[in-house]
Amino acid sequence: MLGCYSDALTHCSLNKAENTVILCVREIFDNSNWILWASLNQLLPIIAEAAPNEFLNSVETTLRQNPCPFFKIFPQKETGIMGSNYIVGLLWALESLAWEENFLVRVTIILGELACIDPGSNWSNRPSNSLTEIFLPWHSQTIASIEKRKAAIKTLSKEIPNIAWTLLISLLPNKHQIASGANKPDWRNSIPKDWTGKVTNEEYWEQVSFYADFAVEQSKGNIARLKEIVSNMDHLTKPALDKLLLYLSSSSVIAEPENVKMELWNKLIDFTSRHERFSHAKWALNSTLISKIKKVAKKLEPKNLINLYSRLFGNHSFDYYEGKGDYQAQAQLLEEHRQQALKIIIDNGGADAVFQFLEIVESPADVGWSLGNIADDSFDKFILPELLITDNKKIEQFIYRYVWSKHRKQGCEWVDNIEIKNWSILQSARFFMCLPFNTDTWERVNKILSDHEAEYWSKVNVNPYESNINLHSAIDKLIKYNRPFAAIDCIHKSIHDKQPLDNNKIVQALTLAASSQESKHSMDRYHLLEIIKFLQDDSTIDINDLLSIEMTYLPLLDRDQGAKPKLLESHLANNPSFFCEAISLTYRSKNKSEEQQKTSQEQQSMASNIWELLHKWHTPPGLQDDGSFDGKKFNVWLEEVKKSCTESGHLEVALQEIGEVLFYCPPDPDGFWINKAVADALNEKDLEEMRRGFYTQIFNSRGAHWVDPTGKPEKELAAKYRQQANDTENAGYLRLATTLRRVAESYERDAERIINEHKSKNQE
Repeated sequence: MLGCYSDALTHCSLNKAENTVILCVREIFDNSNWILWASLNQLLPIIAEAAPNEFLNSVETTLRQNPCPFFKIFPQKETGIMGSNYIVGLLWALESLAWEENFLVRVTIILGELACIDPGSNWSNRPSNSLTEIFLPWHSQTIASIEKRKAAIKTLSKEIPNIAWTLLISLLPNKHQIASGANKPDWRNSIPKDWTGKVTNEEYWEQVSFYADFAVEQSKGNIARLKEIVSNMDHLTKPALDKLLLYLSSSSVIAEPENVKMELWNKLIDFTSRHERFSHAKWALNSTLISKIKKVAKKLEPKNLINLYSRLFGNHSFDYYEGKGDYQAQAQLLEEHRQQALKIIIDNGGADAVFQFLEIVESPADVGWSLGNIADDSFDKFILPELLITDNKKIEQFIYRYVWSKHRKQGCEWVDNIEIKNWSILQSARFFMCLPFNTDTWERVNKILSDHEAEYWSKVNVNPYESNINLHSAIDKLIKYNRPFAAIDCIHKSIHDKQPLDNNKIVQALTLAASSQESKHSMDRYHLLEIIKFLQDDSTIDINDLLSIEMTYLPLLDRDQGAKPKLLESHLANNPSFFCEAISLTYRSKNKSEEQQKTSQEQQSMASNIWELLHKWHTPPGLQDDGSFDGKKFNVWLEEVKKSCTESGHLEVALQEIGEVLFYCPPDPDGFWINKAVADALNEKDLEEMRRGFYTQIFNSRGAHWVDPTGKPEKELAAKYRQQANDTENAGYLRLATTLRRVAESYERDAERIINEHKSKNQE
């Protein structure tokens, strides 16, 4: 109030109020550090309005410090979902001052200096964004005259050219589609009351014409900027575009070295290709302008054939596709262009030119493929076998596709005509790795490499779908040379093709995979599950092998994905000693001290697996394969468990686990909702822990669910379990009925809570 409304203080000496505020602000920021600036974050806009010049003096002084305190503020941020960073107050303060013409240039330079030290992040409040918001031609956040805005941009370009350049690009027409608006002053009368923020067409075009023209001027002599502005030519005004094209056609650009011109040429071709491919889009330039740009590009076109044709092999290849049509035919046309280009390169420079070409293209593999389709066998001597052993990734990609292409075109006859026997073992192995993964290749590996076949089998990229015959021999070799994941892929392909398989080999591969150091990047979870399900359905498999496999891959056996530990669950349900052992491995005994029960890392890992098994267990004791329930068998199983777990000190936890699995028991033959033998057990006076487990599983079985604001699902569940409680009580199972009634009451409370929460949100 002192800084903005000093005229109201009529009984003070002249400038007393303003001077008081200036001294206050000066003292606040005297010898300031980053902690002070961050602490005052929310107050900075108000301080700036009170004494703008003194505030800007303080900011400029702080920017000159070394190290600059603001640099340390940028990374600081508040935690939480709605957190903020501590630079936002400074930016809002500067934005509020930028509304006034007197401060615009000064604020622009300060924001430019802040942008220089901004490390960048996901926050939208950044100095560069503030600059863009202030100068947007269609949504300017300043009342400064257009001339003053131009002066600010020119000054920024002189002081901090890189930041000015970034700002200019962001201000080109259609570049910035949305704006949130800059911070407005709360106390200063910076913005006239009749200000609407509307921009006339004349004002808009005066600004964008300046920005576009100035951007073209600033790009001259700077290749990096020229490349960027070429990519944005569709955002330039027509005069600015003509000016740019004239400069690109000038002798000063034409005289640049070819590698420099090539960068511009590539950008121009990228631009014209994109607009031609999408010529029917609203944003596409008309054909007249595109033709004009293509003429300029022609002047910059590389004379060196290697540079000229490099676009055909890499990320630019889609430029040769039309926006619609037969893609297969277009791909074939592109391949013809590639082959023709390679022929020209070879005719003018021979094999050496091809290797020079490989070093600059983005996709050497495409060069290998196309060359393999056109090169005669005499070209092989320049490539094979010397290039098979290389650390150069481009050469490696090239040679792989070259060999594949030659084999695809000429078949095994080409392979057999090569004097492989004179090559080294490593060269031969690498060559065979480039061929399809099939019997023809394996036969030659066996013949040529013989005792050294490990060089092939331990490293070859395995694609079982390249072979249309039995993969038995490949599976054997991959297991032999410790490639279980690759073997598993082959096994899955064999199962899919309904090929006969040796179960022992499957078990061996799965067992090796559990501890293998082979790269797992290609291991397919789906393949593993399908193989395990295949073993589970095979009655000839050794029970112990299947138990071991299910235990090893237990974390993957998810019922929701159609896979479960069938044999392990069956063992838990039919073998009480196995269940008791699982409990003792997972939980501590009440009969032993903590010191006596210390476990190794291996035991802890086993306990974790068994705990997961127990919580995936849905096969209650007494359940038969046909879905019926044997109450006598269940009672015998339960009595043995109670006796054993009482002795071991695990009775309570065992009963809880049993209670959870009993949730999945079928109804009784007489129509009662659960088998009565199980109801008898759950109702026993001394089995409260079992009822507790049953209670827990009722809620856990529901899983993740959508919350209905009306509470309808919870009301329906409450009604269901209240009815079950009444039926159970009427049948003589009082304690079990009490448990079910607790379930019903819990769902009733949930329904009431959900309804009340929804009402509260609506009221807010």
